[in-house]
Amino acid sequence: MTRPLRLKAANEWLNLADLKNGHTPVSLNDQEKNALQFCHQWLNGQQKFEFQTSGSTGIPKRISFKREQLEVSARLTEKALHLQPGYSALICLDVNFIAGTMMMVRSLVTGMDMIIKSPSGNPLNGISDNIDFVALVPYQLVTVLDQFPSALSKLKTVIIGGAPLKEPAIERLRDLSPAFYATYGMTETITHVALQKLNGQDRQNSFQLLPGIRAATDDRSCLIITASYLGRKAIITNDIIELLDEKRFRWIGRYDQIINSGGIKVSAEKVEKVVDSGLRELKIQRRFFITGLPDSKLGEQVVLILEGDPLSHGQEHGIKTVLTRELNTYEIPKIFLYVSSFVETNTQKIDRVRTMKLV
Repeated sequence: MTRPLRLKAANEWLNLADLKNGHTPVSLNDQEKNALQFCHQWLNGQQKFEFQTSGSTGIPKRISFKREQLEVSARLTEKALHLQPGYSALICLDVNFIAGTMMMVRSLVTGMDMIIKSPSGNPLNGISDNIDFVALVPYQLVTVLDQFPSALSKLKTVIIGGAPLKEPAIERLRDLSPAFYATYGMTETITHVALQKLNGQDRQNSFQLLPGIRAATDDRSCLIITASYLGRKAIITNDIIELLDEKRFRWIGRYDQIINSGGIKVSAEKVEKVVDSGLRELKIQRRFFITGLPDSKLGEQVVLILEGDPLSHGQEHGIKTVLTRELNTYEIPKIFLYVSSFVETNTQKIDRVRTMKLV
């Protein structure tokens, strides 16, 4: 006899068959209401679903997919991560966006129980159940590592997406028991099309494409993705990669975050990685990002945008001194600018475009 699928909302386990018939608990928060609404649509055979891109690097837009496209994507993840019927999946990303929705689709397609939790910095807080599968953004994972690391023992498989996970956090995962995977994907690719194992004896140093996904590069060295379930048209990204072979690639950075300073092309991501290391060495805890601003002589100059009150002159000088070890003159930020609080997207990414308008 097939085990009934379940969903936990408002601390109550519900059979999905009851959802199909319209039964819902009275006391629900917005995340739970939205999750139940999607499940109701799915169980009643809705064939088309619309999503909004996050807008972290450009203008948000609406995009729609057929039910069968979502199902194929879910099956690829199911196979790659060996997901099983009866597993428990924690849904703690906003279900109004593709990442949260696809966690529900994977659960529905595979036959996993769903535990619905509102997005927060520490989504494992208050969770007593063992979790077989969860998707986290880097901010959530780092918060758990800092505040509640013992809770990670409840997890089996963790996928991490939304932004690159920084090297110090990856190092902290090396000897932990859950399997941690970095993901590569976007709304247009129905979340991830490649995975990279971050810990364990089988950890990887590059992304591995899922079956049926084909990769190439254009004249900018940016990734081009094709897959039958995504449609006939290739998806041309702004992600600069090193294509190792037909199944593997390394992510280098965003083409739209290349700064042309005096004719030298500077990768914002490369500089950010060095700045992050330098701030940690100097014990300065700040969110930041690197961008380019117009300069009459250089064309563009490299600028460091920091969140919070201005650092002292001595601290700024210390940062520049540390950066000279690994960066050349054109890569070192010439100016430090400050914003009291970064603007964020609905998916908790830094909205660089709107933040720069404050600057």
